[in-house]
Amino acid sequence: MAAVAGVGAVLWCGAAFAAVVTGRGVPQGGLMPALRAIGSWGDPASVWPSPDQLPGPVAYWAATAVVVLITAGAGVVAGARWLRRDAGARANSARRSIPGLASGHEILAVAGERAVLRRASIVRPSTAGTKPAPTAVGYRLGSVGRRSIWCSVEDSALLVGPPRMGKGLHLVIPWVLDAPGPVVATSTRPDALAVTWHARSRCGPVAVFDPQRLAGLPGGLAWSPIRGCELPRTALVRARGLAAGVGFGRTVSDGDFWSGQTETALRCLLHAAALDGRSSRDLYRWSLNPVLAGDAIAILSRESAAATGWADALDAAVHSDPRTRDSIWLGVRQSLAALADPDVLAAVDPVHGTEFDPAAFLRDSGTLYLLASAVASGSSAPLIAAFVEDITETARHLAARSAGGRLDPPILLALDEIANLTPLPSLPSLMAEGGGTGITTLAVLQSLAQARGRWGEHAADAIWDAATVKLVLGGLAKYRDLDDVARLLGEIDEVTHTTNRSRRGDASTSTSVRTMPVMPPAVLRTVPFGTGIALLRHSRPALVDLQPWTARPDADALRVGQAQIERAAAAAAMRGESR
Repeated sequence: MAAVAGVGAVLWCGAAFAAVVTGRGVPQGGLMPALRAIGSWGDPASVWPSPDQLPGPVAYWAATAVVVLITAGAGVVAGARWLRRDAGARANSARRSIPGLASGHEILAVAGERAVLRRASIVRPSTAGTKPAPTAVGYRLGSVGRRSIWCSVEDSALLVGPPRMGKGLHLVIPWVLDAPGPVVATSTRPDALAVTWHARSRCGPVAVFDPQRLAGLPGGLAWSPIRGCELPRTALVRARGLAAGVGFGRTVSDGDFWSGQTETALRCLLHAAALDGRSSRDLYRWSLNPVLAGDAIAILSRESAAATGWADALDAAVHSDPRTRDSIWLGVRQSLAALADPDVLAAVDPVHGTEFDPAAFLRDSGTLYLLASAVASGSSAPLIAAFVEDITETARHLAARSAGGRLDPPILLALDEIANLTPLPSLPSLMAEGGGTGITTLAVLQSLAQARGRWGEHAADAIWDAATVKLVLGGLAKYRDLDDVARLLGEIDEVTHTTNRSRRGDASTSTSVRTMPVMPPAVLRTVPFGTGIALLRHSRPALVDLQPWTARPDADALRVGQAQIERAAAAAAMRGESR
């Protein structure tokens, strides 16, 4: 009956098409006249209730043939797509049947939709008693077969993949789009900003801190590193972020000592500037010469609200041995070197009353894009590190006063290119304990060797160990990294059969067992684009198909928004060149 109805529908569409084309309008009658017309080839209009509504047999059957051909073509295309999708699913199933990898059932038990929703009321207390969507309490990693796998908002994720392997395409941009709460996204390029700006503007306020004008967008957020530093605790956190990008730990002997001395001088200068209502211009002037920092010593000495001993600490740094003093002030100057750029100085010297309020930003589920270049002269990367530290410290304080000790909705730190940008000093602790306070951290690295070079051996190991979700893409080339991942994936026992023949023709068969890695380093290197190796908590590794943002249902709207942002940036760049 379904087949007959389908044929009748096609024939009716052909008759209707013939009638409309010849100017007669849609004919009266259902599927039965269309089916009976097959027996009246010479006069198909005679079987319809109103024959005058149908054209002659030539026009009638010509129009019907066109409709039949269009329907058949559409069916062939749909069938081909289904066959390709089914073949791909079978190939994925065969690929994931590699011994040692997690089965579909096993991975769904750990990272399926039900597994994520099971802890919804814990990770987000506001969802208790409701039926939240998976995107409200988790982030989609990809799919295994035809089933989506997720990680919770309390997980810390580490994505490792070389350049041009789709890290932003498959994970960073989709996570920013799907974040249920505030977002802080760092990058050295404005591509994620262009795609997600309009979508995120429907969730809350959107701002960009782009002191070097990488995106070229007009306006931009102004943030002062001095804000809040009248509190010694805030000055300590801010100074640690500013000193992170100096690089003493990698290039100078006794780097920890000099880095600590730089932090001490910076926290004293920040504290003095905040207590006396000074601007970032004064802070920059103090950093140029330790003699000019005498103003800061005087402020800390006379202000009753100044932290005990800080005036003495700054005085000791300023009046120490000239070689020691010059080394300390070298670090101070490098931390604030970006302020030599007038654009950067304007971005960190906001007009009174327009200062960025991180607490309001978190409450309003805002989105903040932090852009900086790590290779430009006078890089503003230390300012980016201090800004991130400012927001995360505020998030921790708000979480401590919230239900369950968690920020609800949680904040997403999408730290793209974070190693190229700045070695964020709090990243190891954020990966370890941020999820428990409502801070979801996604750290994106190009390789494990890059992490060791930026944070040091032990801190890089801490970042790797603390990540509850590890996603490794293909293309890695350093054997040590590949071997470490291969060992982590585990080993399997492979049974081999050997047949030996003597000169007389007698055959003997022996069986042996040898241990083989689940995926050798050479295989790990050749994992195809759009696929990743997922290590989820205590489960066995899984091959995951990643979904690009271009395959989302709202991809067309995202492309339109991306084009608008790119046109605005181009127009702003042209106006700047004309000036």
